[in-house]
Amino acid sequence: MIFIIGSKASAQSKISGIEARLFYNQKSDQDNSPVDKVSGTFSKQDITTGKVALWNTIIGEGGAEGPSNQTIVIVGVKSGKYSNKRQTLRFTASVEKKIIHRELQTFSVIGDNENYKLLFLLNDTGCSNVIINAELLIKGKVVSTLSKSIHFECGE
Repeated sequence: MIFIIGSKASAQSKISGIEARLFYNQKSDQDNSPVDKVSGTFSKQDITTGKVALWNTIIGEGGAEGPSNQTIVIVGVKSGKYSNKRQTLRFTASVEKKIIHRELQTFSVIGDNENYKLLFLLNDTGCSNVIINAELLIKGKVVSTLSKSIHFECGE
């Protein structure tokens, strides 16, 4: 008896990563403030790494370059041999076990070993930890999952 290990299953797409960036959505009231230069842009660093201080980001404190109460989340999918078929990414963001954003995105990737990015916008972020969960479904079955945390905090 011959067993072929991982042929079709390993050739399917998989979630390759989750990253997030702060969106600097407000200008400062102060003249010549450096915040004026970052308004309308995204943070340079991935805030899911734990390397950025996310303390009082809503007022531009901690490691933030300016005030931010919106977060863009980017989920990467690496295509496999059978990837040009319809796939669905189920995205969930939760704060204190309460779902704040749920979204399904159906897509197709043309080609083998291609990188595909899906974007999700979270509003009213900045004071509570956010848990991100991404699940990749093909024909209704979960084939890949990945979770990340964003450790926002607020206080005096």
